[in-house]
Amino acid sequence: MSQQLSPLLTFLVEYLDLPAATDNAEAQWEVFQLAHLNNQSLLAIDVKSRQVGWSWNSAAEAVASATLNKRDTNIFVSINQDEAREKIRYARYIIDALDREVRPRIVIDNQLELELSNGSRLISHPCRPIRGKPKANVYLDEFAHYAKDRQIYQSALPAATRGGRIRIGSSPLGAHGLFWEIFDQKLRPYPGYKRQIVPWWHVRHLCRDVENAIELA
Repeated sequence: MSQQLSPLLTFLVEYLDLPAATDNAEAQWEVFQLAHLNNQSLLAIDVKSRQVGWSWNSAAEAVASATLNKRDTNIFVSINQDEAREKIRYARYIIDALDREVRPRIVIDNQLELELSNGSRLISHPCRPIRGKPKANVYLDEFAHYAKDRQIYQSALPAATRGGRIRIGSSPLGAHGLFWEIFDQKLRPYPGYKRQIVPWWHVRHLCRDVENAIELA
Protein backbone atom coordinates (compact mmCIF):
# COMPACT_ATOMS: atom_id res chain seq x y z
CA MET A 1 0.00 0.00 0.00
CA SER A 2 1.38 3.42 -0.96
CA GLN A 3 2.41 5.86 1.72
CA GLN A 4 -0.12 8.45 0.57
CA LEU A 5 -3.58 6.93 0.97
CA SER A 6 -6.23 7.62 -1.63
CA PRO A 7 -9.01 10.08 -0.73
CA LEU A 8 -11.63 7.33 -1.25
CA LEU A 9 -9.95 4.94 1.18
CA THR A 10 -9.37 7.68 3.75
CA PHE A 11 -12.99 8.83 3.53
CA LEU A 12 -14.49 5.37 4.02
CA VAL A 13 -12.18 4.29 6.84
CA GLU A 14 -12.81 7.54 8.70
CA TYR A 15 -16.54 8.07 8.16
CA LEU A 16 -18.18 4.70 7.40
CA ASP A 17 -19.73 2.58 10.15
CA LEU A 18 -18.62 -0.72 8.61
CA PRO A 19 -20.71 -3.05 10.81
CA ALA A 20 -23.83 -1.00 10.05
CA ALA A 21 -23.06 -0.86 6.33
CA THR A 22 -22.60 -4.63 6.12
CA ASP A 23 -25.16 -5.65 8.77
CA ASN A 24 -22.37 -7.60 10.45
CA ALA A 25 -21.31 -6.62 13.97
CA GLU A 26 -17.90 -8.26 13.49
CA ALA A 27 -17.12 -6.74 10.09
CA GLN A 28 -13.53 -5.66 9.46
CA TRP A 29 -11.85 -4.27 6.40
CA GLU A 30 -10.15 -7.03 4.41
CA VAL A 31 -6.62 -6.43 3.09
CA PHE A 32 -7.73 -6.79 -0.53
CA GLN A 33 -10.56 -4.27 0.02
CA LEU A 34 -8.16 -1.68 1.37
CA ALA A 35 -5.78 -2.31 -1.54
CA HIS A 36 -8.68 -1.95 -4.00
CA LEU A 37 -9.79 1.33 -2.44
CA ASN A 38 -6.23 2.63 -2.34
CA ASN A 39 -5.64 1.92 -6.03
CA GLN A 40 -5.46 5.26 -7.83
CA SER A 41 -4.75 3.84 -11.29
CA LEU A 42 -7.28 4.26 -14.10
CA LEU A 43 -7.47 0.51 -14.79
CA ALA A 44 -7.69 -2.51 -12.49
CA ILE A 45 -8.70 -6.14 -12.93
CA ASP A 46 -9.19 -8.78 -10.22
CA VAL A 47 -9.66 -12.55 -10.29
CA LYS A 48 -11.80 -13.28 -7.25
CA SER A 49 -13.56 -16.09 -5.48
CA ARG A 50 -17.29 -15.78 -5.00
CA GLN A 51 -18.66 -14.13 -1.85
CA VAL A 52 -15.45 -12.28 -0.97
CA GLY A 53 -17.15 -8.87 -0.97
CA TRP A 54 -15.82 -7.44 -4.24
CA SER A 55 -19.23 -6.14 -5.35
CA TRP A 56 -19.90 -4.49 -1.99
CA ASN A 57 -16.45 -2.94 -2.01
CA SER A 58 -17.04 -1.53 -5.49
CA ALA A 59 -20.29 0.01 -4.29
CA ALA A 60 -18.45 1.56 -1.33
CA GLU A 61 -15.79 3.00 -3.64
CA ALA A 62 -18.50 4.45 -5.89
CA VAL A 63 -20.35 6.01 -2.94
CA ALA A 64 -17.15 7.65 -1.70
CA SER A 65 -16.36 8.98 -5.17
CA ALA A 66 -19.91 10.27 -5.67
CA THR A 67 -19.90 11.96 -2.27
CA LEU A 68 -16.53 13.64 -2.65
CA ASN A 69 -16.88 14.72 -6.30
CA LYS A 70 -19.69 16.80 -7.77
CA ARG A 71 -21.48 15.41 -10.85
CA ASP A 72 -19.56 12.15 -10.55
CA THR A 73 -21.00 9.23 -12.54
CA ASN A 74 -20.54 5.61 -11.45
CA ILE A 75 -21.88 2.75 -13.57
CA PHE A 76 -22.21 -0.88 -12.51
CA VAL A 77 -22.66 -3.62 -15.10
CA SER A 78 -23.88 -6.95 -13.72
CA ILE A 79 -24.71 -10.34 -15.18
CA ASN A 80 -28.48 -9.99 -14.63
CA GLN A 81 -31.20 -7.67 -13.36
CA ASP A 82 -31.19 -9.04 -9.81
CA GLU A 83 -27.46 -8.44 -9.45
CA ALA A 84 -27.89 -4.96 -10.89
CA ARG A 85 -30.46 -4.13 -8.22
CA GLU A 86 -28.16 -5.52 -5.54
CA LYS A 87 -25.46 -2.91 -6.30
CA ILE A 88 -27.94 -0.09 -5.60
CA ARG A 89 -29.03 -1.79 -2.38
CA TYR A 90 -25.40 -1.94 -1.27
CA ALA A 91 -24.90 1.72 -2.12
CA ARG A 92 -28.02 2.77 -0.22
CA TYR A 93 -26.95 0.86 2.90
CA ILE A 94 -23.47 2.37 2.68
CA ILE A 95 -24.82 5.92 2.41
CA ASP A 96 -27.09 5.32 5.41
CA ALA A 97 -24.07 4.12 7.42
CA LEU A 98 -21.96 7.22 6.77
CA ASP A 99 -21.51 9.70 9.61
CA ARG A 100 -24.29 12.27 9.51
CA GLU A 101 -21.97 15.23 8.87
CA VAL A 102 -20.75 13.75 5.56
CA ARG A 103 -23.81 11.75 4.50
CA PRO A 104 -25.09 12.95 1.11
CA ARG A 105 -28.75 13.60 0.45
CA ILE A 106 -30.37 11.28 -2.09
CA VAL A 107 -32.68 13.10 -4.53
CA ILE A 108 -33.45 10.20 -6.89
CA ASP A 109 -33.85 6.73 -5.41
CA ASN A 110 -35.02 3.73 -7.39
CA GLN A 111 -33.98 0.12 -7.97
CA LEU A 112 -31.35 0.93 -10.60
CA GLU A 113 -30.20 4.48 -9.86
CA LEU A 114 -29.31 6.86 -7.07
CA GLU A 115 -28.71 10.55 -7.62
CA LEU A 116 -27.22 12.75 -4.92
CA SER A 117 -27.87 16.41 -4.24
CA ASN A 118 -24.41 17.31 -5.61
CA GLY A 119 -25.37 15.93 -9.03
CA SER A 120 -23.47 12.64 -8.69
CA ARG A 121 -25.11 9.45 -9.88
CA LEU A 122 -24.83 5.71 -9.27
CA ILE A 123 -26.35 3.77 -12.16
CA SER A 124 -26.70 0.00 -12.34
CA HIS A 125 -27.89 -2.16 -15.20
CA PRO A 126 -27.65 -5.76 -16.42
CA CYS A 127 -25.23 -7.03 -19.03
CA ARG A 128 -25.34 -4.56 -21.95
CA PRO A 129 -23.04 -1.95 -23.51
CA ILE A 130 -22.68 1.47 -21.86
CA ARG A 131 -24.00 4.40 -23.88
CA GLY A 132 -23.47 8.15 -23.70
CA LYS A 133 -21.71 8.34 -20.32
CA PRO A 134 -18.25 9.91 -20.81
CA LYS A 135 -15.93 10.41 -17.84
CA ALA A 136 -17.65 7.72 -15.78
CA ASN A 137 -16.29 5.24 -13.28
CA VAL A 138 -17.26 1.82 -14.64
CA TYR A 139 -17.47 -1.44 -12.69
CA LEU A 140 -17.68 -4.64 -14.74
CA ASP A 141 -18.70 -7.31 -12.22
CA GLU A 142 -18.36 -11.02 -13.12
CA PHE A 143 -16.94 -9.93 -16.47
CA ALA A 144 -15.75 -13.42 -17.43
CA HIS A 145 -19.41 -14.48 -17.54
CA TYR A 146 -20.62 -11.78 -19.98
CA ALA A 147 -22.06 -13.01 -23.28
CA LYS A 148 -21.11 -9.73 -25.03
CA ASP A 149 -17.84 -9.10 -23.23
CA ARG A 150 -16.06 -7.33 -26.11
CA GLN A 151 -18.95 -5.03 -26.91
CA ILE A 152 -19.34 -4.03 -23.29
CA TYR A 153 -15.61 -3.53 -22.82
CA GLN A 154 -15.36 -1.34 -25.92
CA SER A 155 -18.27 0.77 -24.67
CA ALA A 156 -16.53 1.22 -21.29
CA LEU A 157 -13.15 2.34 -22.65
CA PRO A 158 -14.13 5.97 -23.36
CA ALA A 159 -14.79 6.41 -19.64
CA ALA A 160 -11.14 5.85 -18.76
CA THR A 161 -9.81 7.92 -21.65
CA ARG A 162 -11.90 10.94 -20.57
CA GLY A 163 -11.11 11.03 -16.87
CA GLY A 164 -12.96 8.08 -15.36
CA ARG A 165 -11.71 4.65 -14.31
CA ILE A 166 -12.47 1.01 -15.06
CA ARG A 167 -12.64 -1.72 -12.42
CA ILE A 168 -13.08 -5.30 -13.62
CA GLY A 169 -13.67 -8.25 -11.31
CA SER A 170 -14.78 -11.82 -11.90
CA SER A 171 -14.81 -15.29 -10.53
CA PRO A 172 -13.05 -17.74 -12.89
CA LEU A 173 -14.81 -19.24 -15.91
CA GLY A 174 -12.60 -21.43 -18.08
CA ALA A 175 -9.38 -20.03 -19.51
CA HIS A 176 -10.69 -18.07 -22.48
CA GLY A 177 -12.60 -14.86 -23.18
CA LEU A 178 -11.67 -11.22 -22.91
CA PHE A 179 -11.40 -11.26 -19.12
CA TRP A 180 -8.50 -13.71 -19.25
CA GLU A 181 -7.05 -12.02 -22.31
CA ILE A 182 -6.73 -8.81 -20.29
CA PHE A 183 -5.62 -10.46 -17.07
CA ASP A 184 -2.87 -12.81 -18.30
CA GLN A 185 -1.91 -10.90 -21.52
CA LYS A 186 -0.95 -14.09 -23.35
CA LEU A 187 -2.40 -12.93 -26.67
CA ARG A 188 -1.31 -9.27 -26.49
CA PRO A 189 -0.36 -6.66 -23.90
CA TYR A 190 -2.98 -4.74 -21.94
CA PRO A 191 -0.78 -2.12 -20.28
CA GLY A 192 -1.86 0.10 -17.43
CA TYR A 193 -3.86 -2.50 -15.52
CA LYS A 194 -3.23 -3.17 -11.86
CA ARG A 195 -3.90 -6.90 -11.36
CA GLN A 196 -4.94 -8.69 -8.17
CA ILE A 197 -5.97 -12.23 -7.23
CA VAL A 198 -8.44 -12.57 -4.34
CA PRO A 199 -8.93 -16.21 -3.28
CA TRP A 200 -11.45 -17.15 -0.60
CA TRP A 201 -8.75 -17.83 2.00
CA HIS A 202 -7.82 -14.13 1.97
CA VAL A 203 -11.18 -13.25 3.54
CA ARG A 204 -11.92 -13.59 7.25
CA HIS A 205 -15.60 -14.48 6.98
CA LEU A 206 -14.68 -17.44 4.75
CA CYS A 207 -11.50 -18.55 6.50
CA ARG A 208 -10.82 -18.86 10.24
CA ASP A 209 -7.05 -18.29 9.98
CA VAL A 210 -6.23 -16.06 7.03
CA GLU A 211 -2.56 -15.55 7.87
CA ASN A 212 -1.85 -19.28 8.17
CA ALA A 213 -3.94 -20.09 5.10
CA ILE A 214 -1.99 -17.60 2.99
CA GLU A 215 1.30 -19.07 4.18
CA LEU A 216 0.18 -22.63 3.47
CA ALA A 217 -1.22 -21.71 0.04
